[in-house]
Amino acid sequence: MENLKILELGPGERPLSGEVTTVDFNKNFKPTIVHDLNKFPWPLSDASFDVIYASHVLEHFKDTVRAMEEIYRIAKPGAKVIIRVPHFSSRAAWINPTHYRAFSVSQFDYFDKKVPENYGDCNFKVIKKELRYSRPDVNHGFTTKILTSLLNFLANSNQNACERIWCYLVGGFSEAYVELEAIK
Repeated sequence: MENLKILELGPGERPLSGEVTTVDFNKNFKPTIVHDLNKFPWPLSDASFDVIYASHVLEHFKDTVRAMEEIYRIAKPGAKVIIRVPHFSSRAAWINPTHYRAFSVSQFDYFDKKVPENYGDCNFKVIKKELRYSRPDVNHGFTTKILTSLLNFLANSNQNACERIWCYLVGGFSEAYVELEAIK
């Protein structure tokens, strides 16, 4: 099996392990490429990555549509794009002064050419989308894990109802998780 070319955008101080190309503006994090991702185009070749991982970085972009166009440009045909962003109902989404926006779990549907209100010069197919009550990379106790699993299950059984009503009654969701496929 061929080695996959993996890119992580804005890994900060906790990058993925393994052979991963990383891009971050902060040279102290020792990224592969030092670059401010709010400056376009990115210094990456067209159609060069099989997997692109963006965990809690898109909320820092001034122009989400342009960032998604860049992700599309550097993705190989059929590339998997994994995105984790703060959910709009999360307190943490709004307290960080470097965040430009928070997201809905359905926000990335609009980067699919099949959607009439399509945005940007890109075409992604949504493979998976989840509401997450807490981030899976945070270590919780056993009881909290069980409760969180139940809340996640209930929220994802009807994401639309959850985002319209339930998230305000039960409390905010930590993040939206989305997997996309680059259709080229």
